Amino acid sequence: MPSNIEIKAHLRSPEYVRKKALELSGSDKVEILHQCDTFFHCPNGRLKLREFKEDPTKLSQLVFYDRPDTTGPKLSKFSKTESHHPDQLKITLTQALGVQGIVKKTRTLIMIGQTRVHIDEVDELGSFMELEVVMKQDQSIEEGTKIADNLMEELGIQPSDLISGAYMDLILQRNVDGES
Repeated sequence: MPSNIEIKAHLRSPEYVRKKALELSGSDKVEILHQCDTFFHCPNGRLKLREFKEDPTKLSQLVFYDRPDTTGPKLSKFSKTESHHPDQLKITLTQALGVQGIVKKTRTLIMIGQTRVHIDEVDELGSFMELEVVMKQDQSIEEGTKIADNLMEELGIQPSDLISGAYMDLILQRNVDGES
């Protein structure tokens, strides 16, 4: 199963992180993605259907992933299946598992070596960043963690900025707190 070392953090200055990430990448290549992730109830890990709104011809992705809900660099194991029929897939999964919620975001993707830097504007939540160190087959967790730690430092991410769960968790918590 493929894996990443990941971190997720609140961003105080998305423009600074974008500029610094571009500088570190040595490129001006940026990909802008408009993503809609429908999360389904799942007994272990997380299951989401990702649709790309900027390009309806782009295949959607059914993604299962499992990672601990801790701050700091953590191992995430995942599997993806691409689909030409997200609407049909969504109906089937909704009937089978039920929808937990939906996360809509605009993602700026910048590659730094083997690391995907995501600068996300998440509807209802604000600005965030994810680092996904795409692990090579022979690479140790410690090596991936070191890459993530170094990039966090270079991008100015403080330990107090780190968050533990998924955007879906933050939206669900916000909805619970809002109802209290």
